[in-house]
Amino acid sequence: MSEISFSNDYLSFEIDNELFGVNLSNLNQIIESPELTKVPKSSSLLEGIIYHNDVLLPIVNFQRWLNLNEKKGDRSNILVLELQTEDGAVEVGLMVDKVLEVVHFNQEGIEKVPQVGDHNTDYIRGITRYLERFIMLIDIDKLFTENELATIKESRDSRTEKTLEEIALEDSFVNIYLTFSLGKEKLALDANKVVEILDVPIITPIPGSDKLLAGVINIRGSILPVVDTRLKFNIDTSKLDEKITTVMVVDVNVDGEEMSVGAIVDSVTDIIEIADEDINSAVSLDLPFNPAFLKGVAKVKDSFIQLMNSDKVFELKTIEN
Repeated sequence: MSEISFSNDYLSFEIDNELFGVNLSNLNQIIESPELTKVPKSSSLLEGIIYHNDVLLPIVNFQRWLNLNEKKGDRSNILVLELQTEDGAVEVGLMVDKVLEVVHFNQEGIEKVPQVGDHNTDYIRGITRYLERFIMLIDIDKLFTENELATIKESRDSRTEKTLEEIALEDSFVNIYLTFSLGKEKLALDANKVVEILDVPIITPIPGSDKLLAGVINIRGSILPVVDTRLKFNIDTSKLDEKITTVMVVDVNVDGEEMSVGAIVDSVTDIIEIADEDINSAVSLDLPFNPAFLKGVAKVKDSFIQLMNSDKVFELKTIEN
């Protein structure tokens, strides 16, 4: 995942019925929990290691780290999180019982945790209300001490008795997608492509530009083009609320170079997991838009979701077509 900025969009999850949230900017992927390989004489911080993307991924026992009463939960998923350190980015896995959804918390609703005694609570970005309960928002970059980070880094070089091929076969991969609506259409986009989600941004129109180009927005000093994705997919906007409420900032590949583009959508609805084998790459040619705009269709529960190929949707020549 490319480096993205802090926003107020969080992935919520449960561990032993306690609610936590990590900023979407720190999330690289969600994978199903495979069998872990224990590291002999390792720190109690580490639950074990797995192979992920051909490298060792340390799995942290978050429950033990927080000094919670350890209960045997399902631990059905692992969040692959990216920490920013002085030596660069470091990936670490966090076992959780249940992944819930992406939630946007308004800054004014997030309360700081009062500092009491000598205990360090800098890793708690804040606490707020969610699902009629309190949710703790974790600052991943401040979660571990230097010694703990050293332990995590050392575990990536650990030797195990199993071969790479044996462990890799145990690692079941799924991809994480953000679902969104365009009119009555429901689509999904690889979450690794999403930089951030903006609510009601100020869009400055460009006189004389194509109608597909809604205008430009200013993101921390950078000017980004904003495309009306609804028009790209031939959605009739005449019956929709003309007020633009949501813009997804998306990383796309244009002529071999990465750039960011704003995409107007009606709403971001959910976060889901889709395994590669559940994606049907065959796309019907009888569509009201360019079939190249889709990378496939996936069946999720009892409905089909179209998976958007953002590189095709937002390449320069298609913006003009």
